[in-house]
Amino acid sequence: MKILVIGANGQIGSSLIKELKNHNVEHVNKEQLDCTNLEAVKNYFINKSYDYVINAVAYTKVDQAEVDTDKAKLLNATYPNELSKILKKMNCALIHYSTDYVFDGTKTSDYFEQSIPNPLNIYGKTKLLGDLSILRQKINGYILRVSFVYGNKDHSFLNKIQKQIDKKNPLRVVEDQVGTPTSSIFIAKITRQLIELKNIKPIKIYNLSPKEKCSWFDFAKEYLRLKNIKTSIKNIETDLIQQNAKRPRLVKLNSSKLEQLLQISLPSWRQVLKDYLDER
Repeated sequence: MKILVIGANGQIGSSLIKELKNHNVEHVNKEQLDCTNLEAVKNYFINKSYDYVINAVAYTKVDQAEVDTDKAKLLNATYPNELSKILKKMNCALIHYSTDYVFDGTKTSDYFEQSIPNPLNIYGKTKLLGDLSILRQKINGYILRVSFVYGNKDHSFLNKIQKQIDKKNPLRVVEDQVGTPTSSIFIAKITRQLIELKNIKPIKIYNLSPKEKCSWFDFAKEYLRLKNIKTSIKNIETDLIQQNAKRPRLVKLNSSKLEQLLQISLPSWRQVLKDYLDER
């Protein structure tokens, strides 16, 4: 089985490279393939053949997307549409990552794959457009909706927290944004399991989220506990920080559909965090 990972330098992409090391994998980063250049994307696939292409490319700067709308739409909607067209002609399956930001966070109960989207910001709107465009192509594969993603990159939440700790700065973390923190390592492991099913079917959306939920403040506290770090931490409201984009306040993705497909029980976000820190 031949696999291509696009976006190899990102949080999810870099974890995928490590997780799929025993598979026949090629990978490209943004220097090798500029996904904002649709002609370059088309040319890249000439005379190539893959069983799976994993798209780990997205415009993820949520606040900047409110200003840089055209680029957000290009990377999150137009490019996935063109990629899925190319892969359909190649009879190649796609794995693509979506986001909990396609929902407005007004429900207190779980969000399922069939829950009605209502994104609050440009990032969520463009990601939803990308999901819908891929589904319209009716190719094979998976769209995996993830939540509160963190990994070993400078812009990752935990690395930002650790930098503040290293600088001896007091921590101020929002308590009114609730979801399920999900590590890039965990996402990569589940992606590998889906590939190893060797049962490629017409593309569907699957929620990929650990069990339980928490605020960013609770998540930061658990990180401090696991790392045995003693420092000042204060819970604050979202309104006290400057953010261009409105965020959903509470989204809990229900992953029972994925659990049934893989015949597994997903762990809690606390266990996923512990495993991430152990493996990093």
